[in-house]
Formats: sequence, structure tokens, C-alpha cells
Amino acid sequence: MNYNELEVRKTFELMVDDLTEVRIIGNNITASGYFKDVDTLLKNLKQYENRQGLNFYFVMNSVNEGCYSRQQRDCFIEINRNNKTPTTSDKDIVKRNWLLLDIDCERPSGVSSTDTELQKSKDKANKVYRYLKNEGFEQPIVAYSGSGTHLLYRISLDPSETQLVKDSLLALDMMFSDEEVKIDTSVFNASRITKLYGTMAVKGRNTKERPHRLSKIVNYPNEIKVNDAELLIKLAKNLPEPPKRTFQAQEFDIDSWLSSNGIVVKEQANFNGGRKLILEECPFDSSHRGKDAAIFVLNNGAIGFKCFHASCSQYTWQDVRKKYEPNAYDRVEVKRLEPRLNSLKKPELKTNEPLFFTSTTIKPKDRSQIVSIETGITKLDKKIIGLNKGEVSCVSGLRGSGKSSLMSQIALEAVQRKYKTALFSGELSENRVLEWLQLQAAGKLYTQPTKYENYFYVDDKTKYYINKWLDNKIYIYNNNYGNDAQKILNSVEQCITKNKVDLVILDNLMSMNLESLSGDKYERQTKLVLGLVRYAQDNDVHILFVAHPRKSIGFLRLEDISGTADLTNAVENVFIVHRVNMDFKAKSKLTFGWRDDNDLYNYTNVIEVCKNRDLGIQDYFVGLQFEVESKRFLNEKYETKHYDWEELQFADTLVKAPWD
Repeated sequence: MNYNELEVRKTFELMVDDLTEVRIIGNNITASGYFKDVDTLLKNLKQYENRQGLNFYFVMNSVNEGCYSRQQRDCFIEINRNNKTPTTSDKDIVKRNWLLLDIDCERPSGVSSTDTELQKSKDKANKVYRYLKNEGFEQPIVAYSGSGTHLLYRISLDPSETQLVKDSLLALDMMFSDEEVKIDTSVFNASRITKLYGTMAVKGRNTKERPHRLSKIVNYPNEIKVNDAELLIKLAKNLPEPPKRTFQAQEFDIDSWLSSNGIVVKEQANFNGGRKLILEECPFDSSHRGKDAAIFVLNNGAIGFKCFHASCSQYTWQDVRKKYEPNAYDRVEVKRLEPRLNSLKKPELKTNEPLFFTSTTIKPKDRSQIVSIETGITKLDKKIIGLNKGEVSCVSGLRGSGKSSLMSQIALEAVQRKYKTALFSGELSENRVLEWLQLQAAGKLYTQPTKYENYFYVDDKTKYYINKWLDNKIYIYNNNYGNDAQKILNSVEQCITKNKVDLVILDNLMSMNLESLSGDKYERQTKLVLGLVRYAQDNDVHILFVAHPRKSIGFLRLEDISGTADLTNAVENVFIVHRVNMDFKAKSKLTFGWRDDNDLYNYTNVIEVCKNRDLGIQDYFVGLQFEVESKRFLNEKYETKHYDWEELQFADTLVKAPWD
């Protein structure tokens, strides 16, 4: 029997929207038929049910309705030299429905796979599935082709999006293919046929070692959700661009460069587009070993880098090269130092130092000794480098703009980068602060909806691993000890001394009681802010505080921040968080003359750099997307940030694909 009726029905029900072409190939025969109804298809398949050496395929994307009027409507027509019946071509496809990942073990052509080879394809599919799930892809349909594994992700693309699909496959091939198992990069064309699941896969002889097997769908979600094109765009961006060719430019010798910089290549593997150099350890974290980090050398000269650990997922080949060769791209780069290994040392005043310096007696500032805590907001970090230890920053914004969300997210990013944070929240209890941190750390992939609109929660198992990760890294002030400013700062100082804290967050300044300080309201604020500046320098920490703005009828500006002018004068950075709504759009157009098509209007929130004393940045705007499910700010709409708590979970539990 060449097919299983129930399995064919399942395939038709799950994957065919309206019209498809089924093609039969083998034993000197090619037959084609167009079908809308599975019963009609099965009726016509009966004539082939016992014929040997046949393989059955179908067109997985939406076929133009006009093709149903071809000669092979609701029947099979055998195609030969005398009968050139047209079959489905790319121009006959009206929509791309599926991204097919065809994962097969290398073997001699014309034969089926062994059980061992089939298992290797399943193991590789498991890794690809986990990676794409972590990148935000919805659960795919999973099928066995008979000799390999297929992952089928639902998409909705124009047939012309050939390059996007091709680049997505090439990116996965680059990251996951090796000498034994390959991801087929040739299945990008719109009219691609794939195995009609439920039919036998017949290659070579049916032997005990290499048996013929029934292809079938083995797993599918209850609801097959469409993956947005942005996810494919993000995936395709992993494919490095080839270097720009210049006159008489020498080709970059990656092997010599790695050797000269002491980067050990553990093993090499070839994939369709080039070579994969698996590193002994990740250049950014020596604990990431095994096959976690690799450099990819494409045949076109492009070079890429990937570490599959969450904490290093953002690094590219350019980052690797700049780590060892800071001026490689002719830009001044600030050397990053490992946290807690290179703390700032306050210069001691020597009796022989002059009261006034001259140009020749001033020592240049060594920027390599500045320790900067990155915020995780890509464009902001590239512009201001990060939050320098020993300095103070002020954050303001209207109610509901996202100030507190930003503070907790920066605290999480600090943990991710091996820094510790002391956090005071004058408006939220310690339980509420922790719940907010848990929600942001979990992310959309690990949050669950409730019956209330826009309200999500984190399950207990996920909370356990997040808490384990956060433990002794974020210290939340106990509000039961009161809100006296001096008492809070004394408590924070004790926390810094005991736990080697790097970042202090005060959310917000207006909830701190200043009565223990002398003077009127503004004198007290001045004393507090100037005290924070000295405090940051003395304790080698960065202090980030929130200050509310006063009422303003115009676009919120630096001078609208409530309180003494020293709130903004004495600090190194001033940021304003804006919510992109009708009011923001109207006032920004009046203030800056922005047009309706300004790119910032495509975001949900905007962070404005009003002041950055270190580099002189001001009036710089960064757009962000707010993710309701996790209360995170995203750099781009479909960004999927992973924190290291997930690795604790994976270490405790072997995460398998749902079909295992």
C-alpha cells in the first residue's frame, strides 16, 4: 500500500487552504493532478495504491484558481514527451503559506536513511526548533519525510519574497548544518513541492538497513499561527554581508587572524555556503564552551559569528574583531572591561600637585578605565556608551510614559552583564517590584494571559528559575524602614559595601522624605542631588534616579523637570521617556517641525537624551516598542531578549521538542 488514508486526510486538512497540485514521480512516470477535495484526491490515488517505486508530492503554497481549469482537474494526467501538460510554476503561486525546513542526514543519493541517520535529523531539528522558538516563532507543523525531518512554519508572504525565504534558509544552514546533517537551502522557490505526508517514501531498495517508511505529520499545534514577516527578516539578518571590494584590497585571512589573537578553533565543518569554525570558547564568556560559539566563513567572503547563549546572542563578527582590534573599522571605540575586575580608583591628591594645571601638566583621561553599564537599548548604548560608574543620571517623563518599566529593565540588563543593583521604589512594595522584574525577565514566551485584558502572569516554575538567577544580584529596599532620604542612602551604602553593588536606582526622588536635611524645599533637593553626585564618586557606582516633571502645556523639555535646577545641572545624564500618542505627535510637530512620516511615530515609546555631559549628546531620540505581555521595551517590534535564567532551566531539564 503506497499511502495511509487517514494521514493523507490530516495533511490536506492542516496544510491545503483551497487548491493544490499533487504530483506522482517514479518508475518512468510523472503524473499531475489539481484537487480541492481530499475525497476526490483519495479516489484518484487508488489506481496507484499498489504500484511500486512511486513517490507522492504536493504544492504547499496557494495555487492560482485558474490552474483548476487545466486538463488534470480532479484527476491525474501522466506527463511525457507527447503530452506536455503544464504543472505549477512560480508564476502560478498567489501566496506563500509555508516556510519549509527540510533537515536530512548526508547519505549516498538514491537511498533511504538508516534509523541512525533519521535520528540525527530529528536531533538537529530539535535544536533548530528550540532556537526559533526562543526567537519568537510560533510552533510549527512537524513531519517525517520518510528519511528526514520537516519543520513547517506558517507564513503569509507575497510569492515574490523569494530572497527573504532564501536568506532565511541560508542563515539556518550557516548556523546548524554540519558534515553529517544539512538544512536544504534549495526549497525556497514559491512553487516548491514537498512530500505528500501519509504516502510512502520510496528511495532505492526497501532493505532492513535502509527501509522505506511512511511519511507523516507527527506533531502540530491546536492553533496554527502565522509567523510575521519581521521574524524572517530578523532571521535573515544573521547572514553576514560580503565585504565591500576595494581596488587592490587584500582578502582577509580569518585563519591567520584567529591564530594571531589566540582564538582556538576546536573543529571545522562545511555547510553549503562555506565553513563553520567551532571555537574552543566564546570570546565574550569563557564559560560558553562545547559547540556554543562559532565563526562562519561564507564562500562570498562574508564572515559571521554566533554564540547561542542568551548573554552573548547580540554579538556579531564585528564585535569579535573590535574586541581584539579596536580600530578595525576606523572608529574610536571604548574598550570594555569585565565588570568587577577593573573598578575605578580615585586618584589620591599628592602634595606636589599644582593648584592650577597647564596644558602640559594635565594628564589625558584614559577612557579605557571607564566602566560603563549598558542599558540594553541598542541605539542609546551606541550613542552614549552606557551609564558610567561614578556618575549620576536623571530620568523624567509624564505619568504612564514607562519610567518605572525602564528602571526595572535596566536593572535586569545589569544582572545579565554581571553587575549588581540596589533598588529603592517609593511607590511599589517589594512584592510588586519583584513581580514586575519576573514579568520582564520571563518575556512574551513565558508569560500567560489572564481573563483581564492586557494582564499577564508568570507561572511558579518560571518564577523559581528567575528568582534563582536574580538572587544576590538585585537588592530591593524594604519600605517598612521608612522613606527618610538620609536613612535610605545609609542603607544603600551598607548594601554597596557588603554586596559590591554597581548600580543604584532611586524610583523616585519625590517619594523620599527630605525633612532631615536643612533648608527649604529646593535647598534640600540641591543638597540631596549634590550629595548623590559625591556619593556616586565615593562609592564607584552609577546612580539613576527618577524625577517627576511639573505640569507643562508644551512638549516636555529638560527645564520642565520639577524641583531645583540642580536636579539637571549637577548630573551627567538627563533622559526623558515619552509615550507616543496623539499628544506627543501634535506637540513634537509644533516644537521640532516633524513631518507625519517621522519614523519615531512608528514606535510606542521614545527615550530622549536631553543631556550627556561625557560625550556632549543632546536632543537625541531613540524609539522603542512596548511589549504588553512582558512590560518590556523592545529595540524592534519582534525582538526576543533572552536572559541567563533560561540556561538554569535548561541545565535542570533536558528541553526536548514536542514531537520527541
